[in-house]
Amino acid sequence: MTMRRGAALLTGALLTLPALALQAPSHAATARTDDGYFAGKVLNQATNKPVKGVTVKVFRINTDTLLGSDNTGSEGRYRIDGLSADDEELDVRVNGRAVHFETGWVACSFHVVQSWGLACSHGQGRQDPILIQHL
Repeated sequence: MTMRRGAALLTGALLTLPALALQAPSHAATARTDDGYFAGKVLNQATNKPVKGVTVKVFRINTDTLLGSDNTGSEGRYRIDGLSADDEELDVRVNGRAVHFETGWVACSFHVVQSWGLACSHGQGRQDPILIQHL
């Protein structure tokens, strides 16, 4: 009788193993795919001081699909959240016209340039400061 009880317990334990393997996915597996960001600051190229009121926009590379935008605050900082992991390369444009600074694309050197041909694509995450000229 004891041997049967042990075998029954072992069989029951083996039958529950597949159920344990079907647990809900972990938090990492359910992470959103749009948790990327693009952030940094905009500085006056001549003085190296923060520039408030510049609009920074990110677009899907080689398109005019706007993915997000932000205006710089008093410290020149901006942050654009909600970017998809699929958007590994970004077209970045700045508009400083409202505060008498230049408008254009962001080059690999993080200076503002007047055409996409002189610009560079950028990856997500924290960026070097964008340097912008006062008009």
